[in-house]
Amino acid sequence: MKIGSFLPAIILIVLIPAYFSTLTSLSSMNKRLPHADEVNVILPSPILKITSLDFDGLASDTLYLKALVFYGSTYENKKRRKMEEWEINWMSSTLKASTDLDPYFLDPYFLANSVLTWEANRVYETIVVLEKGCRYRDWDYWLPFLVGFNYYYFLKDDAKAAEYLMQASYKPGADPFFGFFAARLAYKSNRTENAIVFLEGMLNTTKDETMRKDYETRLVTLKEMLDLEKAAAIYKERMGIYPVKVSDLIEQRIIDRMPVEPYGGVFYFDRDGKVKTTSDLRYVTKQDSTNKVHQ
Repeated sequence: MKIGSFLPAIILIVLIPAYFSTLTSLSSMNKRLPHADEVNVILPSPILKITSLDFDGLASDTLYLKALVFYGSTYENKKRRKMEEWEINWMSSTLKASTDLDPYFLDPYFLANSVLTWEANRVYETIVVLEKGCRYRDWDYWLPFLVGFNYYYFLKDDAKAAEYLMQASYKPGADPFFGFFAARLAYKSNRTENAIVFLEGMLNTTKDETMRKDYETRLVTLKEMLDLEKAAAIYKERMGIYPVKVSDLIEQRIIDRMPVEPYGGVFYFDRDGKVKTTSDLRYVTKQDSTNKVHQ
């Protein structure tokens, strides 16, 4: 008989001592934990996979409910007390294990995002958990949206935020706002080309005529701005400084016409040579308009 037929049994024999050794260690750790009946040490996910047999979903639900009940217990007289470090660690381990057992279960991701970011400032840790959900729940717009929001709000990374919001906007049922916001962030982070590619994709998948018209106008505007950005780079290479006015590009024969801003505003360059517009494009602020350099 081939040795391969005995392989599962051999693996099981090897794992059993490690399993009981882990249980003994965790039991000792559990006795040292602070109060709260619902709190105990969470087994590592690989061991949970083995012990839950074919009931991964039920085990995942149980862990999530334990975390939810515990989080609720931190409220006292409708006010939430500050969570201690051990409590945050326990919540993190519990929700990670819940999503490991059933990565398609949405609720633990929401709870993790709520607790680990706002309560504990563990943003990168939260993003890792959410990205796992993105891989499994590849039809869901909520998880990439949450990742994008975390990059935008907590980490101040507009480029990464735009990347995930773009992903979210392509999912079925996504709010059109995701698309507008992603394009705005892509533009703000000096990624005009990405904003164009993104909006072209949105245009190809959008059937609503009003939205299509809006996308088309934005695309024309961004393409004009991209052409000006490239022209400004040529001007700087030639002259050693960025252009002050769009007309400077015409004088150097880098462009042959004054570009038309589709929203009725005026294109201009800021001090860093970045192209902006005076119109309300949802990409600029009132301060941008008041600081404009006229053509």
